[in-house]
Amino acid sequence: MFYPFGIRLRLCLLTAVPSALLFTFSAHAQRLTLPPTAGAPTPQPTPETSAYSPDSLSTDQAQILKVYPDGTKRIVPISALNFRDDGAAFGGPPLLSVYSNTSNDKKSPPLRLTVAPIGTDGSPSSVPATIPPSPNPLAATPTAAGDPMGGSAPSDPMGGSVSSSANPMGGSGPVDPLSGAPPKGSPPPLQTVSGRAAPVSSIANSIDLGTYDDFFMNAAIGGSIQGQLTARRVYNGTNMQAYPYKYPTGALATNTVSSENFTFQPGFRFDTEFGYNIYDWLGVGIQTGIIYNAINQYNVSFTDGTSYNNSCNGELVQVPIQLDGILRWPGATAFKPFIGGGIGAIWQQLDVNNYYYGTQDVQGNYCRSAFQFGFNGQVGANYTVAPGVDFYGVFKLLGAFTPRIGNYDFATSYNFALEVGIQSRF
Repeated sequence: MFYPFGIRLRLCLLTAVPSALLFTFSAHAQRLTLPPTAGAPTPQPTPETSAYSPDSLSTDQAQILKVYPDGTKRIVPISALNFRDDGAAFGGPPLLSVYSNTSNDKKSPPLRLTVAPIGTDGSPSSVPATIPPSPNPLAATPTAAGDPMGGSAPSDPMGGSVSSSANPMGGSGPVDPLSGAPPKGSPPPLQTVSGRAAPVSSIANSIDLGTYDDFFMNAAIGGSIQGQLTARRVYNGTNMQAYPYKYPTGALATNTVSSENFTFQPGFRFDTEFGYNIYDWLGVGIQTGIIYNAINQYNVSFTDGTSYNNSCNGELVQVPIQLDGILRWPGATAFKPFIGGGIGAIWQQLDVNNYYYGTQDVQGNYCRSAFQFGFNGQVGANYTVAPGVDFYGVFKLLGAFTPRIGNYDFATSYNFALEVGIQSRF
């Protein structure tokens, strides 16, 4: 039937509007699906749409199933193996296998895993997998796999093979994490960015010396030998007079004395020192102690050529109070030689009780003391026996510049000592 153009347009609009409304209602009522194209693979759920794949990043790559010792299972993409997983929260490192889906039935429920796998009805299967070895940026050439720190090359945790060399530290490379969990109680190996084992220093080969840049205190004891005290001048009642000298009274008044001196028996020395180590090779301190030597003989010579070596009872006591500097062998070594020296005061006391002049027992009753200016030197070595604790041996020299003790001016005197001691650094 023929309709005018205006009538035909109105009829088309009247017919199209109800159809559009009907189509809109139907689209909201049910989801439209299209049949799969013949030969096209059925799409799998993606990480964005799957509620069971929190660890997965993409489905266009192989999936790895991780099974932890406590039974926990996780599905991760193969790229996640670049990150170290020690499984600390699940009882240890996991066993790894390639994960594959055997069914595309979307209606099947997911496997009951602690962390559900990607897919709907997948099952894990252990199959051989070839993973390219990770590049070693530390190797000199693409084929060099030797450890630049000198150890043997461990297994590549990414599955590649590397050549190995003798390990000078002994032992073998760490367990390959792809081969399974390490023995129970063994921590996972440290790794570098390339996945190779990191060099580890053995505690057995390390030395704990304690701190050196700090305070120290030591004490030492040993034997001492006092050098001869030779008189240079003697007090004549008015001033100090050089020899020869004639005593106005006493057993020696009959002759003119040309020289007098005292010799000593071996004695002992005890020292203590407190100081600060500025560096491990440089320290400063203040030391004091006591040195005792008994008098052996009083010797006198006369201008007529006669001389007497008289047995004598008495002692020389010395107390040094001196500042020291100490230089040690630098470096982290248990055995440290050192050398040092210093200056300061020395308190000296000479006590002559009596001496035997021929057959005469002469009562000296001479006891005089005074402070003198002196110096010291030392050389020895420390050996660390515990952190901050050293044993040491030392040879010491103590000198007094022209000491004046009572009625006598003596030439410079020397005392030599050999001591052993202990030092504490804190």
